[in-house]
Amino acid sequence: MKKIFASMMAAAMVVGLAGCSSNGGEGGSSNGAAYKLGMGVSTSTDSSAAGNAQVDATVAAVVLDADGKIVSCKVDVAQNKMAVTDGEVPEDVASMTFKTKKEKLEEYNMKQASPIGKEWYEQAEAFEAFVVGKTADEVAAIPVETTENGHVVTTDETLKAGCTMSINALIDATVKACKDDSAADFTGDATLALTCKTSVDSATASAADGEDGVAAMYTSFAAVAVDGDGKLAAVCYDEVQPKVTFDAAGEITSDTSAEIKTKREKKEEYNMKGASAIGKEWYEQNDAFESFVTGKTSAEISAIPTETTDNGHVVTTDETLKAGCTMSVGGMIETVVKAMGLVG
Repeated sequence: MKKIFASMMAAAMVVGLAGCSSNGGEGGSSNGAAYKLGMGVSTSTDSSAAGNAQVDATVAAVVLDADGKIVSCKVDVAQNKMAVTDGEVPEDVASMTFKTKKEKLEEYNMKQASPIGKEWYEQAEAFEAFVVGKTADEVAAIPVETTENGHVVTTDETLKAGCTMSINALIDATVKACKDDSAADFTGDATLALTCKTSVDSATASAADGEDGVAAMYTSFAAVAVDGDGKLAAVCYDEVQPKVTFDAAGEITSDTSAEIKTKREKKEEYNMKGASAIGKEWYEQNDAFESFVTGKTSAEISAIPTETTDNGHVVTTDETLKAGCTMSVGGMIETVVKAMGLVG
């Protein structure tokens, strides 16, 4: 995959995890040390307002050492917006594309309003560097205060030097990542990368005939640790499927304060098992997919054989993977490969 975001990649690299000290400095050579890759997502629709359906999905990926300290961290936000003026979705809704805050780079245009003259991605990198060497509890304890406009900013002078933007969602997602009960174990040197991919689901529709409209902007997340041979040492994959509803006037009718869980977080609550040909829940099939792609290169993952079903699902035809995962894997493959493509 083309390295589209070259200016971000240097920050995304973790050179020789096993040879790094807990403060991020370089130490000795690889010693096969044990690590965990975890991912956490914090999703909100509370920025939705009349005429605008908005989903903010903040994601963090961490590599933890044996002491539970962060060796590397990557964060991003899928800030997805859809105009729903007069209860109608955009005419081009089916072809809408979305960039994350980090992918936007200077296009995000925070620098001019920043008291330290830094863009969102630059401040995110400062946050990532600051949490290295910390545990989940220490990240949760980062001192903050709420400004007059409702932003939750740090009062830590070291962090403030590089990050003055609101960080409550970044803290929440990072703590979740550290406590991820589906974290993946791996050993030895690897490079951490994180990506998001958002698409508009077919459930999206304008308000009509007295029925509310729906803005369904679904995001998939992939955190990867890639070894020196370009093989996947560990992966965490997840999806979130929030729906924002609105009436014919474009007023938001869904509960914007409601908790939004990812598919991994829902576990049995997702309720796929009854419709599954192999009697497995989404998180169980996701585990099977993660296990299957671990150890493979991005080219090998891209080459996983698939077919499209009558209902449009892209499912695998590989008998080994099918034994544990019969759900649609097209987006899973695409997102994991996209994440691996960030590793230079």
